[in-house]
Amino acid sequence: MKMKNMILMGTIILLALFTVGCLVSGTFVIVETFEFTTQSGFYPEAINLSDNADWEEHRDKLDKIEIVGFELWITNNESTEWSYWAYMDDYDMSCQDVTCAEASTTKFLIFDTLTVLPATATTQSTKYVSYAESFTYIKNLDKMKQMMFDGSFNFYGFAEGGTSGNGGAIDSIRVIITVNASDS
Repeated sequence: MKMKNMILMGTIILLALFTVGCLVSGTFVIVETFEFTTQSGFYPEAINLSDNADWEEHRDKLDKIEIVGFELWITNNESTEWSYWAYMDDYDMSCQDVTCAEASTTKFLIFDTLTVLPATATTQSTKYVSYAESFTYIKNLDKMKQMMFDGSFNFYGFAEGGTSGNGGAIDSIRVIITVNASDS
């Protein structure tokens, strides 16, 4: 008899939740990987997260972006070190060259200077920045989260150093966005 009462009580509770509406919430992770064709030390990308199936599925239910981190793969083929840093800016498909990016008054620093060691005579220098390590380089996190919450933005990476300006390469960047969403 106790089992019947427990089943009946559970059913009543579930019906009550569905009748008055229940709040379902969760945290999920959006991962976007970008590969670049460098423009002499300049790495532009116009990013629209609506291309990401997970983002698009939850877009209308987003409450906030909790945290943003990166993974970064870099190669330096030159015998001198070079530095890398990055900005975010308002979404603009037409602003994909270094002149436009440098002239922008709305861009802001998101990834502070990372120094990449020089290559040796026999081997290239590679650098991997892990998700955890990326937090030592991230700047203006609140502004970055707000712009990402809007779902579209421009990314501008800059590299400087070496003898030709093309001896280093940002092989790829993975952006990891942790988001809270709810549905009622």
